[in-house]
Amino acid sequence: MSKRAAESSEGMADRRVSPSPAGASSVPIHVKARGPHPAYPVRTSVDDKVVSWDSEFNGYEPVEFVHRAVLANDSSVKKGGWADPQEPTPATIEARSSYELQRTGAPWRYDASKRPLNPRGRTGMTNRGLLGKWGPNHAADPIVTRKNPISDRPIQMVAIRRRDTGDWAIPGGMVEPGEHVSATMRREFTEEAGNLPGDEKPKFEEMLDTLFKKDNGHVVYSGYVDDPRNTDNAWMETVAMHFHCPEMLGAMLKLHAGDDAADVQWLEIDDSNSEYQNLYASHKAMVDDAVAGLLLRERSQSGGGAVEVR
Repeated sequence: MSKRAAESSEGMADRRVSPSPAGASSVPIHVKARGPHPAYPVRTSVDDKVVSWDSEFNGYEPVEFVHRAVLANDSSVKKGGWADPQEPTPATIEARSSYELQRTGAPWRYDASKRPLNPRGRTGMTNRGLLGKWGPNHAADPIVTRKNPISDRPIQMVAIRRRDTGDWAIPGGMVEPGEHVSATMRREFTEEAGNLPGDEKPKFEEMLDTLFKKDNGHVVYSGYVDDPRNTDNAWMETVAMHFHCPEMLGAMLKLHAGDDAADVQWLEIDDSNSEYQNLYASHKAMVDDAVAGLLLRERSQSGGGAVEVR
């Protein structure tokens, strides 16, 4: 099993920021949200010491960027558009809720233009980048694991290679309006890892019925994601759930990448595996927690003795 990696002026010069909640100094510092993305211009550099909105950063001039795909899908202009209007509305943003703020109990924070502020602090970029929603953009991430068919090797997870960054990742995706998170997980898993020929689909769907049974799912995390698409005003949040395949199902479950993924594989969960070590965004931390929880459940079921993950 891999060891979990530790996460490791008054706002902007021209923006007002409300005081931070008590204990804000202990908020984890995001790293990938300050890093590069292939579709983004270079961000303004933000040192660790001034990530927090409560840290003075005189002359902070973040890069303003919103992708043309977001503007083209403005829901106030385009019927069926998936993006918010260009001007944010706090009431609409808060009505969607925030997994992160629910988790931490922190208040919503806005700048002078009524743009929501990233709860983890500065990113070096304003507006929404590639994210359609002002504030939190909700995703669902199904962590699917199985016992390694090769004896004495680490357990494996389903991983897809993202087309945008080339990173290996959990096969998750955006929660659509009115969609339950569990439905999103199954839909995204099918779209990204289950692109099978027509005659194989019925058997695949039957296996998914077993895999995604309610009593087989365990919530691993709900909150902020350190994602390279994040900005000062728009960020990713997710609910991650773990689904472990029974041994026979794990051996039978065939994977085929769909249109949303460049590739798919059973990836060994091992810190010596560079593909696992460099999983997209915060995904490695989530998988580490999923495996830790699985081992605890297995140990409990065995009466506290040594266990082998099945």
